[in-house]
Formats: sequence, C-alpha cells, structure tokens
Amino acid sequence: MITINILGGAKKIVGTSSLEFNRSNASISEILAFLQENAAEPKILSVNNILIAVNGVESSALSGNETVAKTGDVITIVSVVHGGN
Repeated sequence: MITINILGGAKKIVGTSSLEFNRSNASISEILAFLQENAAEPKILSVNNILIAVNGVESSALSGNETVAKTGDVITIVSVVHGGN
C-alpha cells in the first residue's frame, strides 16, 4: 500500500488529506490518474499545478512522472499557487 498525503488546495479538490493506494507499486502517472478519478476538479491536479514528492524528494529530481512508488512509500501532493499579471 502507498500512502498519499494531500496538502493545500489539492486537499480541497480531492476531499481528504490522506489516501491509501492499494497497490504494491505505481508510477506517479498512475497515482495522479487515481487522484483525478476521485477529484471534484481533476484538471487542477495537472503536473503544472502541483508538486509531487516521494518520501520527501521531489519527483522531478527522480524520474518525474515515471518514478515508481512502492509499498511503504509516502507520496505528498502540494498545490502550487500561481498569481501575478
């Protein structure tokens, strides 16, 4: 099982601060698809709007969306706030 912690605006969109993904391993892409299936506004959970960490390491420093999480790993999803003119 993979634990998914959801922070910021993403928590509001998904409706919970934590989920368990009942798979022994899954890519970041698969995890995002799972979250989008359960989200009120799936488009907001685009890789352009969130930061994704695997055990505290940003996924872009690993293999990006192809990073594979396994049982016991903790995925953290954080909304990125955009603004300006």
